[in-house]
Amino acid sequence: MEGLVLFNKPSGYTSYQVVEFFKKKTNKKVGHGGTLDPLAEGLLIIGIGEYTKELTKFLRESIKEYICIIKLGYISDTYDKEGKIIETNKEIPDFEKIKEILESFKGKILQKPPIYSAIKIKGKPLYKLARKGEKINLKEREVTVYDLEVLDFQRNLLYLRLKVSSGFYVRSFANDLGEKLGCGAYLEKLVRVRINDFDLESALTFEDFEKDFLEFQAKIYGRVQGVGYRYFAEKNAQKLNILGYAKNLKDGTVEIVAQGGEESLQKFIEQLKIGPFLAKVAKIDIMFRKPKDIYLYFEIR
Repeated sequence: MEGLVLFNKPSGYTSYQVVEFFKKKTNKKVGHGGTLDPLAEGLLIIGIGEYTKELTKFLRESIKEYICIIKLGYISDTYDKEGKIIETNKEIPDFEKIKEILESFKGKILQKPPIYSAIKIKGKPLYKLARKGEKINLKEREVTVYDLEVLDFQRNLLYLRLKVSSGFYVRSFANDLGEKLGCGAYLEKLVRVRINDFDLESALTFEDFEKDFLEFQAKIYGRVQGVGYRYFAEKNAQKLNILGYAKNLKDGTVEIVAQGGEESLQKFIEQLKIGPFLAKVAKIDIMFRKPKDIYLYFEIR
């Protein structure tokens, strides 16, 4: 297996554990395009093999969307429900005041990362330094809140949808919101539902790998049109019992969507790298995702 993988990280797993899962599966270099705390769940982009080089754009320039639950009236040393929690016994403002304060977070803001985070200072993760009781002076960073929507408000639970820039910490946002409201707040639940154009519905799960029926979308660059590339792909797909299609695109590339078992899909990728006799494959973009529509056979479009 190689390429980028859309993966749905369950709550209770670290991003590192997911990376290790793919390392053991592939025996290749593996990385991710933006960590999720163990408490959080949702979309994690994994890079396998040479595709780890593609992860930088998700770490630095992506727009991410979250759904979160923030609990008002309490503070936490980790800014979420997994830390030491203290009830503030302070009155929670009314909904109109909460909406007014939320508006102040829109646009470019300065934010300090949580001290209990994986950010490294002199090669050591912050959370390890924090556990030792070391004093850490973190600088504020500029981040952007593109959109902020209240989904619900029940008693002391605030349900929000956030659309933010890379580097934004929802835990810090929850803590900062609590400070502005004067009643304290921490992050109760977090789900990452989108990174750029990729959404959680397309993400594979551990169960999908157990069933061993996956899908990848590939874009083939180089001399691949007018050389029988689609027919070559169809022939190899039929040999490997792979479903899907091959399609010429207007920009001169070929799009491949393939469904099947992991081993068969990897063998198919190896053939796609070679192509037919007159072809010259310069590059292949590969994204593994959850199959949505199951194809009956492999076709040329």
